[in-house]
Amino acid sequence: MAYAKIENKIVVFKTYEIDKTDKTLTEIPDNVCCGMIQNKDGTFSNPPKKFDEEIFNLRFERNRLLAQTDWWCASDQTPSESRLNYRQNLRDITKGIKTLNDIESIIWPEEPN
Repeated sequence: MAYAKIENKIVVFKTYEIDKTDKTLTEIPDNVCCGMIQNKDGTFSNPPKKFDEEIFNLRFERNRLLAQTDWWCASDQTPSESRLNYRQNLRDITKGIKTLNDIESIIWPEEPN
């Protein structure tokens, strides 16, 4: 078993060692992590996803993939049509995204050989 400090229904600290005199720690299941929310029934769940955080993560991954292929467009390279299309599809991946469902339904383009 693990122990946690819970503030405002959020797990802010987790440990496997307990000081019996510390009354601020609550016994929790091992699979509970910091940042999880304690529900009314005593169970724990992840906090709800937020659109701003998820779109940031999507753009971060898109930019990482684009950076990996920047060399394709260097002045001494002639990128193939499939490589140019792949890069354009990455740049377009955030077009029309307005909801969390839109983000979760993203299909990433496949990198050409």
